Parts: sequence; structure tokens; C-alpha cells
Amino acid sequence: MLKARLGMTVGRRDDIAYSILLITPVLLYASIGANPLYTGSGYLVAVPAAVFVLGLIIRTPALFLTGTTAAAVATLLIYMNIMASLDHPEGLFGLGHVFSMPGMLVGAAASAWLLRYRVKASLPWIVAGVGFLGTALGFTVAQMVVCNTLMYCGPLSIGV
Repeated sequence: MLKARLGMTVGRRDDIAYSILLITPVLLYASIGANPLYTGSGYLVAVPAAVFVLGLIIRTPALFLTGTTAAAVATLLIYMNIMASLDHPEGLFGLGHVFSMPGMLVGAAASAWLLRYRVKASLPWIVAGVGFLGTALGFTVAQMVVCNTLMYCGPLSIGV
């Protein structure tokens, strides 16, 4: 039976299930009232949900949603880790993440376009990797622009 399961392809339903499984720990963490970013507990759920809904609207291939949701959750975890490691927590540190969210969405949309029209990926894990990298790259570029030109983001600002 295990052999038959390994040979099956990953479909859209599996992709949605994996994405929801990635969002669930963030939802549980937000439900206990913990919010190290000081952005409101709803924001912790809205970030992965935004890339999830964008992927549903664009009708991406299997495991794209999983890749983009994993990237969104990873950005939140990185911010939470940086915030927890600071000696003096900065209350406005989370705004750097808020203002970099449009870049994350643009990166996810660009990688979906790339997968649809330019790259013909047949393996679902390659699709997930492209979704993850596109989303993370979009967020990183927006992060660099926001934190080095518009506002001070603490340890994420370079040369300030």
C-alpha cells in the first residue's frame, strides 16, 4: 500500500491540505494571544492566508500553494526570531514586514506567471521550490528597499 501511495501524483487537494497544515501552527500561536511583532494576532494569519488566496485566484499548479505558504510562514518566523533575540524589543519593527508584504505578493504572482508561461516544471516539488523562491525573493527585495530607504528596521537596515 505504501508503494502505491508513493507512486501517486500530488494534486490540488493535497496542495490545499499541505498549505492549511502550514497555516495551522501560526493560527494556534496567534490564538494564545502571543504576538511578538506587535501587529495584531490577525496579521499572523493574514500573511500566509494572503499568498494562499492569491495562489487560488491565479490557479497555480500543484504544490505552488505549499511553497508560497511556506515562504510566508518562514518570513514571519524569521521576524519573530529576530524580535526575540533583541535585548530591547522595538515596537515598530513589525512595520518592516507589513510594508514588505506587497513585494511578497508580487514575487508569488511573478513566479506563478513564470511557471505558467515560461518554465514547464513537471515535478511538483520543483513547482513548490519555484513558488517558495519567488515569494521569498519578492519579500527580500521589498525588504531591502523599505528598510534601507523609507524606514529604519533595526538589525535589518544596512549601513544606518
